[in-house]
Amino acid sequence: MNAAALDAEVLAPDPAAWDDLVAAAPGASAFHTAAWARVWTGLWGSARWEAAVILEDGRYAGALGWVARRRGWFESLDAMPYATYGGPIVREGHRDPAGVRRTLLEAFLARAARRRVLRAQLTWYEGRPEEFPEGAPPEEGATHVLALESDYERVADRFSPATRRLVRQADESGLAIRAAESPEDLTAFLDIAEETVLRRGGKPKPRALYERIFRELVPAGIARYHLVEHEGAAVAGSLHLFHQGVAVSWLPVSRESSWPLRPNNFLVASLLETLCQAGYAEYNFGASPPDATGLIRFKEGWGARPRPVWMVLRRSALHRRLRP
Repeated sequence: MNAAALDAEVLAPDPAAWDDLVAAAPGASAFHTAAWARVWTGLWGSARWEAAVILEDGRYAGALGWVARRRGWFESLDAMPYATYGGPIVREGHRDPAGVRRTLLEAFLARAARRRVLRAQLTWYEGRPEEFPEGAPPEEGATHVLALESDYERVADRFSPATRRLVRQADESGLAIRAAESPEDLTAFLDIAEETVLRRGGKPKPRALYERIFRELVPAGIARYHLVEHEGAAVAGSLHLFHQGVAVSWLPVSRESSWPLRPNNFLVASLLETLCQAGYAEYNFGASPPDATGLIRFKEGWGARPRPVWMVLRRSALHRRLRP
């Protein structure tokens, strides 16, 4: 069987059928779930969840989802929003997974080529660049991932000497970590998050996004916020996403005034120990821009290693004129 024999339909996915595929597809992530798509369609009133789907025997054999957001007469496509992992997923054991992925990528790029689409992007973690259609060469990025074991001490043995020293300093700083469980906890996290993003020269995402994640993904076990406290005051925090033995750091934050206490080291070490005890297989530190040498050094100090992320960005001629 080859890719020409496969047929993908672009539709509004059925959430139950979709999550059945996600549960059975190697490489699927929290960013592939129906719950993650609902966060964005709920946040953006003009947004729709769409997908290219291959149906076989009444089930989704493979799919590639994105969020289409209207912008007046135009629209943008994100698989998934804010460059979080998307890409094609295929049911385990399929006879032609490469053919399915190629067909799904072709369907997404055909949707992206429509006249009204200003911009379309896709981010495929550990993707296969050779499977992208001709004329759409992907760019390579990276994330850093740490393999976990049930014995945390064996994982800690892979920390660099500098990281072990900073963890010891953090342990002696009188810090404590706990899950953020109340609206007041979320507000404390968001205050630190806004300070952190502005310090890095970015624009904070709307609070409504984090409130929706708190309401919808935390109770479902897909997301969790943590706070690191010193003498009863929150000084750092994190937002993590979880799926089938993999934890992804989506937003670590801290107050600059607390850095002498090493709250970031305390947070990571505490979470790694908890994840090891819970039987998690991997900890994904998140995107590693090539020019972020200090960030990469921090991640590799824990023993994390780079893994490829393949990205395609398609911009219309109008979008290129408006945003050179």
